[in-house]
Amino acid sequence: MNYLKDHPLMDKAVRGADSVVSLAIFATIVGLVLYIINLVIDIFTSLPEADISRVLYSLSIVIILVKAYRILLFYMNKHHVSIKYIVEIAIIAPAIELIFVPDGRDLGLNIVYAAFSLGSLLIYVLYFAKLCD
Repeated sequence: MNYLKDHPLMDKAVRGADSVVSLAIFATIVGLVLYIINLVIDIFTSLPEADISRVLYSLSIVIILVKAYRILLFYMNKHHVSIKYIVEIAIIAPAIELIFVPDGRDLGLNIVYAAFSLGSLLIYVLYFAKLCD
């Protein structure tokens, strides 16, 4: 028995809510793409006089944002989130913070970032075949 088929008003409400969420995801995708483009333009315009570590940090942020873009696109197409992309971000983001911004945090927090990143990497390596499905 399908509850929504038995109650057409609820079916319309759920479809409307789904449309609103899809529109919000689409707006987020558009905003993310515009932000990535702006970030890449800023990277290339400041390249001659920029500090190389700052450029590498900005490029790594672009990589994380592209992963987030892929998660949003996957959600728009399939209406669920791929664990593979989530685990990839869980590996990359803490590692980037450890590499480029280690001085701004306490040593304990850096250890937590490293443990989380390594744990995610271990899960990814051990269960890679299952994550690809």
